[in-house]
Amino acid sequence: MKIIIAVDSFKGTLSSYEAACAIEKGLRKLNEFTHAKIDIYPIADGGEGTLEAIFQYDSTAKMHSVPAKDMLGKDFSAPFLTFQKDGVTQAVVETASIVGLTMIAKEERDVLRASTYGVGQVIKEILDRGISTVYLGIGGTATNDAGIGMLHALGMRFLDQDQNDIGYGTKNIGKIAAIDTNAFDRRISQTQFITICDVTNPFYGPNGATYVYGPQKGVTEQMKDMIDDMFQSYNEVVHQTTGIDMQKRSGTGAGGGIGGAAQVFLGAKMQRGVDWMIEYLGLEKAVAEADIVITGEGKTDSQTLHDKLPMGIGLLAKKYDKYAVAISGDRTIQKEDLQPYGVNNIWAITDYFPVEQAMGNAFETLVDTATFAGKEWLRMYSAHNEGK
Repeated sequence: MKIIIAVDSFKGTLSSYEAACAIEKGLRKLNEFTHAKIDIYPIADGGEGTLEAIFQYDSTAKMHSVPAKDMLGKDFSAPFLTFQKDGVTQAVVETASIVGLTMIAKEERDVLRASTYGVGQVIKEILDRGISTVYLGIGGTATNDAGIGMLHALGMRFLDQDQNDIGYGTKNIGKIAAIDTNAFDRRISQTQFITICDVTNPFYGPNGATYVYGPQKGVTEQMKDMIDDMFQSYNEVVHQTTGIDMQKRSGTGAGGGIGGAAQVFLGAKMQRGVDWMIEYLGLEKAVAEADIVITGEGKTDSQTLHDKLPMGIGLLAKKYDKYAVAISGDRTIQKEDLQPYGVNNIWAITDYFPVEQAMGNAFETLVDTATFAGKEWLRMYSAHNEGK
């Protein structure tokens, strides 16, 4: 029997690799899986855990760090990763590890100050190393600055009506009247940028960056209209300068507007996180050759059904008529919700353990959950094969 384990991270407790190892350990406790071939594929969608997932999987991957500023301007050592593809060095930047929500306590979040400047510093280091392909994961940020901090670090200047540089804080976006690209890093035009993200929100409006994702970053009800108006005003300046209307492009609201900045000024192409991971890991071939496919994440809920990684893995299993299951930390949906996406059944740690125990001892409780679930799905798997 050949089993594929491709799970996302269990945010706040386990990396995708650690979660996959726990599931494998749980299955190995069952005699039926003692001699099974189990392959682990750590996955991520461009947000938190993307660098670690690649590092655990790819023997050519190397972690690097560069002095940079976090979202509130504090100096720290920011990570990025390089890997080899066809003998060529490529780089991966994870904005969640530079200006991410998990890097700052909820009470310290200051969305009017928070900036993506550090992301630009990391990109500049990559350009200095002569790397010409950069993957930019733009999920999980604590910023809502339209990406102007990142662009400022790369030499772009944002001017008010008096031609003064307004800097790069969110609070000043509405003052931008002109964009000065004279000092913008020329190497960007010779570099291929690909954003990895599952978010398709527009730049502004009810479904835009500020209204949908702003609240988790510290945007209050009183701030929403003000910041959204600033985004709309800034988009008009961008449109006048470049001829590109960010509001008409999908995903420009991702990462608090980094998606728009990357598309317009870095020339980035967008790729769904799940599609990129499937291609990068060679998962389609692996799934086609597998008997059982296991996916999962920290919490499986209604949001999972909207292009999240487990659904991408499930649909791939469905394509090849493979038996697929999900094992997650917690869940608020049932197997019937997942079956149209190719996932036959779902189990969660909280099906067997209290939330406090699941969070406090995630690895061992996931091991036990995999053992419990494995006993149940063996019978279902046999019935699935008999029905073919």
